Amino acid sequence: MLSATRTRIAPIAYALAEFLGAGAVGSVVGCQQRLSLAGALYANARLANCMDLDETFPVGHHFGVAAVVAALALAEARKATGSQLLSALIAGYELGGRVASACGAPLFLKDGCVTGCGLYSCSASVVFAAAGVAIQLEHQNETLARQTLGIAGSNTPVPASTKWAESPDLPDCKYADAGWATLAGVFAARSAALGATGFDTIFDGAHGLIKMSGTECFDSDTLVGGFGSRWMLSDITYKPWPTCRWTHQPLTALAKATAMTNIDPQQIERVIIGTNVWLCTPRFTNPAPRTFCSRQFSIPHAVAMALLGVPVGPEWLDEAQDKDHNVSALRQKVCVENWAPANGFLNHVVRGQVRNMPARATIAMRDGTRIEAETEFALGDPWTRETAYSDKDVIEKFQVVSGLSRSRANHVIETVLHIEAQPNIEPILSILRDA
Repeated sequence: MLSATRTRIAPIAYALAEFLGAGAVGSVVGCQQRLSLAGALYANARLANCMDLDETFPVGHHFGVAAVVAALALAEARKATGSQLLSALIAGYELGGRVASACGAPLFLKDGCVTGCGLYSCSASVVFAAAGVAIQLEHQNETLARQTLGIAGSNTPVPASTKWAESPDLPDCKYADAGWATLAGVFAARSAALGATGFDTIFDGAHGLIKMSGTECFDSDTLVGGFGSRWMLSDITYKPWPTCRWTHQPLTALAKATAMTNIDPQQIERVIIGTNVWLCTPRFTNPAPRTFCSRQFSIPHAVAMALLGVPVGPEWLDEAQDKDHNVSALRQKVCVENWAPANGFLNHVVRGQVRNMPARATIAMRDGTRIEAETEFALGDPWTRETAYSDKDVIEKFQVVSGLSRSRANHVIETVLHIEAQPNIEPILSILRDA
């Protein structure tokens, strides 16, 4: 959220928050005056996801923003303790993760080939993560919670992910408007509390939510199995770079290659990225991205940013990069090609989640030197010791991308690390407002 206040999306999010009505109830990052609860939910979630720098669940969904934003907004409105916020956040993330796992990845194997879904939704998990937070913080009983889930399902946005992915210039609406989806989840809880009813079997039958989201069939165990023993939080993948998570395996291979020796970008002849066939589609191979979101999905752009040492943050996605000759020249040197060993990644699906995604990066220098590295996992993946993020790694990311002074960043860090002991969450909210 903090980093996104310095992007082109910030004034849009603020204006839409004001459009949702007046009311000094909810804190919005970068706004000293509180806005309406609906405005805070929308703006904060939209900003949290707009850079694609937020954590990702290993089916390609971004619902963590909904859990965090809804927990902050509702805890502020209800004057909840830090412990209550934490419990609600966990409940929301777990519900979102189970819905995401049930939806599965937006691609599958057909006759041995990787195939994308005809329709697919990244929105449902976001809506339900927010709804889960509201159910917990508003102490809904089973009967009321069932109505909340039903209303949340009926208000989930249409499965627009496939339409978005095929756009030549990726638009700001993204695969899901995280702000709108977060608002829909909390709206469902408020509706149920006021007496409205929804589908009390929203996940059941041939026309249940998962099928409506574009998933033809799913294992119900991914949705309801292992309660109390299998935690979605264990599968969080953290992002070092503001790009689509699927590009992080190639970027991790690149990082391993550049760590082997000092590389002068001016002396690079060519960079070859070996990856799966799905990442060889136009939105990922685009050497001249023209929109804010296109830069988040272009592997040539990400490679150029990494090799030129551009700081992770809004600068990566700024349109000024398109006018920089060094950036344009380096983008054109990047070749994204299908690498056969990478195409077996769908053989490593665990409970609907994609794990191993092999990638290779080769840097060919003008003097004939070739530096090459491979990886099966991305930095931030929790399943290997080499890539898993520790608390230290998460803290360092926050210190870099937040834009806060060291002292203010440390204040947030200390508060969050001891959130369960906080009588309220104002120490966090005050810094968000003043950012």
